[in-house]
Amino acid sequence: MTILDRYLARLFFQNLGLCLVGFLALFLTVEFVEKISDFLGHSIGLTTVALYFLAQIPNVLVLLTPVATLAAVLITLVLLARNSEIVAMKGCGFSLFRLSRPFLFIGLGLSALVFLLSNLLTPITQEVANEIWEGQVRKRRVGVSDQVVLDVWFKDVRLLTHLGSYNEDSGEALELSLLVLDEDYHLARRLEAQKGLFNEEGLLLSEAREKIYSVGPNGRPTFQLIRSRTLFLPKWPTPPPGVGRRSSVNSDELSALELADTIALLYAEGFHPLRQLVDFQFKFSRPFIPLIMVMLGLPIGFWREKGGSVALGLVIGLVLSFAYLVAMELARSVGYTGLLPPWLTAWLPNGLFGLIGVYLFTYARQ
Repeated sequence: MTILDRYLARLFFQNLGLCLVGFLALFLTVEFVEKISDFLGHSIGLTTVALYFLAQIPNVLVLLTPVATLAAVLITLVLLARNSEIVAMKGCGFSLFRLSRPFLFIGLGLSALVFLLSNLLTPITQEVANEIWEGQVRKRRVGVSDQVVLDVWFKDVRLLTHLGSYNEDSGEALELSLLVLDEDYHLARRLEAQKGLFNEEGLLLSEAREKIYSVGPNGRPTFQLIRSRTLFLPKWPTPPPGVGRRSSVNSDELSALELADTIALLYAEGFHPLRQLVDFQFKFSRPFIPLIMVMLGLPIGFWREKGGSVALGLVIGLVLSFAYLVAMELARSVGYTGLLPPWLTAWLPNGLFGLIGVYLFTYARQ
């Protein structure tokens, strides 16, 4: 590493540190003001409160590093331009690409750091933070058992069951849909109910609708509809312990390896885990955001060789970061619908904004 590289890297890391500390302090202040009344209202100890906010820091750093990276690049180049140092470096024979090299290497290193944090540390710290907030604060406030899971699917040999929500403690379920297949695996019976109660004797349904399918005289399928205020199904299988637990887990709280194991298990159970496949691709594409932010910031920072405003550079960094993150979330939503392959939705924003950065760089005065 040359003297020039060390000089540029030192300036960049100084500004990056200031941006990270400022953004982190702002986020934690807002979070503290928003949630301190909930902690105090439920007599949560100060040690637990401090642990909650400490556990939030790794995840917040992962989220704020791309924004801080772009802001640090713009601020560094603006400060160099105000001191006419960019003109002096170009006068000594250094091209803009040569001046960009240390920033690009640092961006690549930050991307690797974000990947390691998001897969090794943040799953652990997020679990601690969620356990404090959901288990000690939210549970006391609304009285919801941590055994309640949403959108539960499970199947037997000739039975496919969907539960809108399921409380494993009490056996209560809401919005049930039960599909029974015949020996040829054709739909023979469908039961829908607003509420159900699983116990050792069977399943008690409330506000049930039962459709019994058969083949009519003309060979066409038909069904008989039966409505019941209550319907008891003796010896009906109870959902296995822990069923649906993975459906209530946010993929952001899992490492790439854990998410891959979840996908393999869902495939083995006969499901197509589209959302998990999309999230798995984002596990590898999102860490590259700091590198893309550097590629966007360099041509904008080099646009003016003299003068410039630090505040303007910070505002531009925040706006571009917001636009990039919005594009990432839009791409994720498109991936969830299945309109595009998971790998394409995850990497499309990176490719698009990376090309924009390269295109803008060609217009910078060399």
